[in-house]
Amino acid sequence: VGGGAVTHTVSSLTAASKYTFTLFSVFENVRSSGISITAVTAPRNGQNLRTAGQDETSITLQWNKVNINTSFILQFDGTQTNISAPVGGGTVTHTVSSLAAASKYTFTLFSVFENVRSSGISITAVTAPQNAVNLTTTGQDETSITLQWNKVNINTSFILQFDGTQTNISAPVGGGAVTHTVASLTAASKYTFTLFSVFENIRSSGISIIAVTAPQNAVNLTTKGQDETSITLQWNKVNINTSFILQFDGTQTNISAPVGGGAVTHTVSSLTAASKYIFTLFSVFENVRSSGISITAVTAPQNAVNLTTAGQDETSITLQWNKVNINTSFILQFDGTQTNISAPVGGGAVTHTVSSLTAAFKYTFTLFSLFENIRSSGISITAVTAPQNAVNLTTTGQDETSITLQWNKVNINTSFILQFDGTQTNISAPVGGGAVTHTVSSLTAGSKYTFTLFSVFENIRSSGISITAVTAPRNAVNLTTTGQDETSITLQWNKVNINTSFILQFDGTQTNISAPVGGGAVTHTVASLTAASKYTFTLFSVFENIRSSGISIIAVTAPQNAVNLTTAGQDETSITLQWNKVNINTSFILQFDGTQTNISAPVGGGAVTHTVSSLTAGSKYTFTLFSVFENVRSSGISITAVTAPQNAVNLTTKGQDETSITLQWNKVSMNTSFILQFDGTQTNISAPVGGGAVTHTVSSLTAGSKYTFTLFSVFENIRSSGISITAVTVPSIPVNLRATERFETAIILQWNKVDNNTSFILKFDGTETNISAPVGVGAVTHTVSSLTAGSKYTFTLFSVFENIRSSGISITAVTAPQNAVNLTTTGQDETSITLQWNKVNINTSFILQFDGTQTNISAPFGGGAVTHTVTSLTAASKYTFALFSVFENVRSSGISITAVTAPLNAVNLTTAGQDETSITLQWNKVNINTSFILQFDGTQTIISAPVGGGAVTHTVSPLTAGSKYTFTLFSVFENVRSSGISITAVTVPNIPVNLRATELFETAIILQWNKVDNNTSFILKFDGTQTNISAPIGGGAVTHTVSSLTAASKYTFTLFSVFENVRSSGISITAVTVPPHPQGFRYTANETSITLQWNKINNNISFILQFNGTETAFSAPVGDGAVTHTISSLTPGSPYIFILFSVFENVRNSGITMVAFTGLQIMLLD
Repeated sequence: VGGGAVTHTVSSLTAASKYTFTLFSVFENVRSSGISITAVTAPRNGQNLRTAGQDETSITLQWNKVNINTSFILQFDGTQTNISAPVGGGTVTHTVSSLAAASKYTFTLFSVFENVRSSGISITAVTAPQNAVNLTTTGQDETSITLQWNKVNINTSFILQFDGTQTNISAPVGGGAVTHTVASLTAASKYTFTLFSVFENIRSSGISIIAVTAPQNAVNLTTKGQDETSITLQWNKVNINTSFILQFDGTQTNISAPVGGGAVTHTVSSLTAASKYIFTLFSVFENVRSSGISITAVTAPQNAVNLTTAGQDETSITLQWNKVNINTSFILQFDGTQTNISAPVGGGAVTHTVSSLTAAFKYTFTLFSLFENIRSSGISITAVTAPQNAVNLTTTGQDETSITLQWNKVNINTSFILQFDGTQTNISAPVGGGAVTHTVSSLTAGSKYTFTLFSVFENIRSSGISITAVTAPRNAVNLTTTGQDETSITLQWNKVNINTSFILQFDGTQTNISAPVGGGAVTHTVASLTAASKYTFTLFSVFENIRSSGISIIAVTAPQNAVNLTTAGQDETSITLQWNKVNINTSFILQFDGTQTNISAPVGGGAVTHTVSSLTAGSKYTFTLFSVFENVRSSGISITAVTAPQNAVNLTTKGQDETSITLQWNKVSMNTSFILQFDGTQTNISAPVGGGAVTHTVSSLTAGSKYTFTLFSVFENIRSSGISITAVTVPSIPVNLRATERFETAIILQWNKVDNNTSFILKFDGTETNISAPVGVGAVTHTVSSLTAGSKYTFTLFSVFENIRSSGISITAVTAPQNAVNLTTTGQDETSITLQWNKVNINTSFILQFDGTQTNISAPFGGGAVTHTVTSLTAASKYTFALFSVFENVRSSGISITAVTAPLNAVNLTTAGQDETSITLQWNKVNINTSFILQFDGTQTIISAPVGGGAVTHTVSPLTAGSKYTFTLFSVFENVRSSGISITAVTVPNIPVNLRATELFETAIILQWNKVDNNTSFILKFDGTQTNISAPIGGGAVTHTVSSLTAASKYTFTLFSVFENVRSSGISITAVTVPPHPQGFRYTANETSITLQWNKINNNISFILQFNGTETAFSAPVGDGAVTHTISSLTPGSPYIFILFSVFENVRNSGITMVAFTGLQIMLLD
């Protein structure tokens, strides 16, 4: 009847069905053509929603399927999961994973048909608790094992299973680990314990540990034996599974469990002699040891060390050894006798002398250490008495380096030591009879020695006897010839010493020479000898009338000089000498300029000829010739001779022109002049006076001609062999040089040729080009390429004949200018384009042509690129520009570029929507040729030019929730973008995660969740109220306490994230407050039971009673009145502690404690 929309409800439809409705307008019973709509009814809820199973991190739900077209949505903790419509028959099963252990969850199941969900049904389910962690054994003895593990939380109790039994262990009240001792076990036994966490009567999967009880101690531990470094222990074995640990002096030894029967024996080695030890033996089973038993035992004493012979003579031996300690004495045994030696009082070694012994006799002594009447194993030493001295020690002979001694032998077992000059020689005991003879060698000639002879038996020597003896003198050394002439020889040798004289023998004569008085060598001249003769001299040293063995030397007298030494010839580098030979045994030595040459004795008759080569030209030499016999030369004769002069060196052409050539060469010496020959003429050139090179100019020559010159050096009218040089005159200058054509990189030059033998060199810009002599007639043409455009060049042309160039002629020519390079677009806007190119040079200007117009652009003055802006253009349009370089009114070939103006910016850029991970932008399109670039956060997105009409819409994803973004939008035409426009937009913040109740109280609940970031605040809604919570400042979770609540009540909290006044979709959690304490907690008791009573709180609050490590659960009472509970089978006259907890929705309060006592038992005596 009124205005507004018409609403109509169609009822009695089938659930989860699709209907098509057609609506007709009716006027005067005439209906319109009608319009239709399709709609569906909501599906039925799933039936029989139940928990099919759970573990620590998942719950499996099960329900009846609705039909094959109905899927489901499962919601819990602010999340939802889509579950497809089941294909087959039967129930639907779904497992929810990644849950928290020992937690209660509320699941809501919606049926879904055609995206329409049912009203939903809910179920509450619980996950299994977590296994306890760090289950370990903290101790054990022979009958018990103590276990320990970390508690799970205050609501989780435990069940411990082993050997078919199980024990309930209450949830721990305080912090710290849980400890439980299992008693009444068997010693040395292995047990497997399984521990289950229990939450609301649901066990965890359980964890197991294997532990063992300690074994029994071994029995009958005794000492079996000992020596100086070990003790052997023995005991009864426990069983085949029990090994042992033996401890002493801070060390322990593992001893394996015995295999067979009988006692166990173990030897402890590496002990200290004569020491007392306490050994503790532990039985070990599975690495667990018993309490242990101990025994004390002692080692034998140690042998004495360093038992040595400290001395002996012919009738006694003195022994010495290190004392062991002040408690250890000794026994010395030898030859069937023993001597007791007391333990030494002071420090140092022990010394004992055994007397009344036989000379040169071997004895064996055994020494025992004695400690508490126990001997050591003993050590032995063999010692001998000293032998008697030898008799009749005499000298039987000597020479320059040895003396021979002789004496009577002592016996077949006695050897000898001979000492002299700090040395000693071992002489073996003689085998046969007779005297002993020994030669001492390597002595010093002419010296006196004292020898001492010791008898030796078993390395022990007698007191010794001595004798003095002398060696013969030494031969003189370094006997040499120090000089000779034709009739005498002088000998020289080193003196021996001041006591030694000499005898010189030769040719059957001998001369006595006294011992020299002073230092230095001895010199003696033998005269009246024959020239060029060989003599043998023998020299003896004499000491106390005894000669040495003598040394000999062969020496010769000098030969006679050669005669008739003359010059037989010479050239520039050699001189030939000639002389008469002396005889067939006489050779020669020729000396000059500090060198000498050996010349063999001539074989045949006639004069001797010798050429001296490698001499210096034009030089005077003095030669000395010696006759040589047996390496001894005569006094020598001399001659002077001269070499021919040397050729001049470095003959070169110093310069030339068209009619003359100038030659230059190094002067030879100031005494050497020159002769120059060419073309059948010769010119005398005086020896130069000063230093430097010699220069001579030959004139009246023909241009472009070749000449050969020969130069001779002249010394005392003798010319050298001569040297030659070829030289040419300069050619004629070319004529009529001109530039016939020019290009941007080349110029063509032309000139008249000179003749068929004349080539050319063209020089410009520091380079030169060789141009061959022309073959035919006519002008010469040459193209110079690789030039720089727009540049001026000066070319110089030289005629060349035999590598000699003329003075040259020059011409200046210019190239066309170069095109500009790097023509680019450096910028544009909607109405202009800026062009840039490299300047050519400061002399080159430009012309820019486009759209039938041209603009003159001056040559740039400074460095850098040339920039020119073309204005008054149309936006988003394409233009072609042609650029010409201009040099002296000449254009280059030109280069072109195509450029476009920037498009217009888009208008009406707005935010059309956003969610947590995206923002949708919208703007008006520019035209069908203009695309877009969207920039934000260092990224850019290309958006194609729109095809149809209307606004352009673009969604930016994925973005970060709760973040502010600045977007810049550029219009793009032909890859050129507009100046751009910007907009700032914000995403929705993230939903907070991990919302949980961390602590519960009677009037408050503490909630905690992960913070989103420093910029995101929160709104908390419950019971029709909402609270604003500021964005957290620091790290970590966000904590908020909701107070003024009612005890034992259930609350649903919904939390929203808020960023820039935009809130997220929110998550919800259900939590309950702790129930209040029960009132009137009291008891009555008899001898064996206690009856407890307390007031009920309400119909929803149950109770848990704890005592003696167990707890009993009481359902919430149905009726009115107090709650009563009796505990029986108690001990008379004993105190008991009871803790009573109120429980609401599985949450208990802190509990109240009461101590109750059973009554005393009264016994009547007859």
